[in-house]
Parts: sequence; C-alpha cells; structure tokens
Amino acid sequence: MSHVFHELVHVFTHADKGIFAMARDITYKAGIIALDFVEGRRKRHFNLFQYLLIILGIATFLISKTDFMEKAVDAINKSSATPLSAPALEVQGTIMTFLRKYYNLVQFITIPILAFFSWLFIRKNKYNYAENIVLHSAITAQLNTFSAVFTTLLILIPGINETAYSIFFGLVTLTAFAAGIHQFYKMNWAKSALYSILVYFCAYLVQIMTIAVIVVFMLIRHKMADS
Repeated sequence: MSHVFHELVHVFTHADKGIFAMARDITYKAGIIALDFVEGRRKRHFNLFQYLLIILGIATFLISKTDFMEKAVDAINKSSATPLSAPALEVQGTIMTFLRKYYNLVQFITIPILAFFSWLFIRKNKYNYAENIVLHSAITAQLNTFSAVFTTLLILIPGINETAYSIFFGLVTLTAFAAGIHQFYKMNWAKSALYSILVYFCAYLVQIMTIAVIVVFMLIRHKMADS
C-alpha cells in the first residue's frame, strides 16, 4: 500500500511530467505538447488525453454550479430589438440546460470538427486528420484549464459582467488557437492568426447550424403538441 500511495503521489506531483506540471505547461505551449505527442516524444508530459478528460470533468462540474451561460443569453435577449416568443424562449432554455449539463460532451464533439477544418485549410503541411485531432485536443485542454480558473473566479466574485466576460474569453479562445497553430505548424504569427479565425468560425458556424436545426425541430414539435 505504501508503494501504491507513493506511485499515486508521484503521478500527480512529479516535477517534470505530473498533472500539475501539465496544467502549467498546457497554458502556454499546447501546440508544442501536441507536436511532441505526434512526433513520439510522449514521455515528456502527463498523458494528454487523460488530462483532457480530467480538466473537462472539472470544468463541467464548475460550470454546472453557475448560471453564467443563462445570464449571458438573457443579456443578449434583453439587448435584442425583437423579443423571442414564449415557445422560442422555452426551447432556448432547454438547449442552454443541455449545454451546461453536457458541456464535456459538446467539447468532445467539437474537437473533430475543428480538426477537420484545420486539416482542410492547412493541407500543404504534412500532418493528417488524426494529428490535427491531437492538436485540437491540446487546445481544448488549454482552454478548459483557463475556463476552470475563470469559472472559479465567477463563483468567488459575483457580479462580473456577462457580456464583457464573454468578449474577453472569446479573445482568449482566438489567441489560444493562433498560438497552438503557430507552435504546431511552425507558421508565422500572421498566418497563424488568419487560420485560427478561419478554423474557429467555420467550426462555430457548423455548431450554430446544428443548433438551429435542433431549435426548428423542437419548435415544430411544440406547435404540433399544442395543436
């Protein structure tokens, strides 16, 4: 038992490749960690996919403890010139509840979509689709490390402006994508920024279209139930 306990402590606290070292490193070199992984230098770091599972679990738990997503959507609705109907608000609430409850699942589904667009747009490089999945797994782990920290601050410091926070985290997201592509593909910053915007917004468009289809389906079902 003492040996097992020692190994567990070693895994989580090892200075070079423990989980805390990974949490530190992923915040500023997600692209380098992904590159090390695809080029076989995996023993340098805590397992990337294990870390992704752990940090997504933490982020999902913290998000489930706040109503920040709902408040952000409410702020957008209040600023809109055209108020939503009652059925539309009900559908919106259902979707937001799903996104908050299954945040980790949504993040997992988004990774292959992001990987597809980076593979599609940066095909002149040698990395295949699977290796792009590794890159976006690392970037997703990085962003959710930030999210866990920021969400903790939201819990500890109530009253933070939802709109300002959403804009701030959007800029953090685009910066993370640009840095990851810069480190992984070894591109200059200008190209990295351009590709990050292109990849992110194409994936975001796919998400919006998917949600729109779900909303239309739910509204039609709602009307059929009423009739």
